[in-house]
Amino acid sequence: MTKLINNVKNENNAISEEVATTSGGNIQQAFEINVYDGKGFYETGVSNTFWSRLFITAKIFQPQNGIWSIIIRDKANKNLVVYENNYVLHDKEISFNYKTGLKVNLLIEATWTQAKDTILSGELSINY
Repeated sequence: MTKLINNVKNENNAISEEVATTSGGNIQQAFEINVYDGKGFYETGVSNTFWSRLFITAKIFQPQNGIWSIIIRDKANKNLVVYENNYVLHDKEISFNYKTGLKVNLLIEATWTQAKDTILSGELSINY
């Protein structure tokens, strides 16, 4: 689940699609999202998940100021909103779980309270 689309840089490209199709495991990686005028996107790309339960945690490291609104949709499941939080702060962990369908394609929309450019960086962990 590391195929990244749009304006996203991923530092760990070693994870293959096979990871999401095994009986269980953990993906932990740093992420960066380019934010323009207060808004940025991160898309995982399509992965076969075969109705897996994903346990997802994430933490923002930078920027250290402002408040983020985070919406996560599964584009492989009719853009279903799987997580929404309008008050995400630096260094505070968010977590949720989601049971996928046959495939998953997560789109993360991040909106900052400051309408300027930055790089949203942090760490993402997915257990399945």
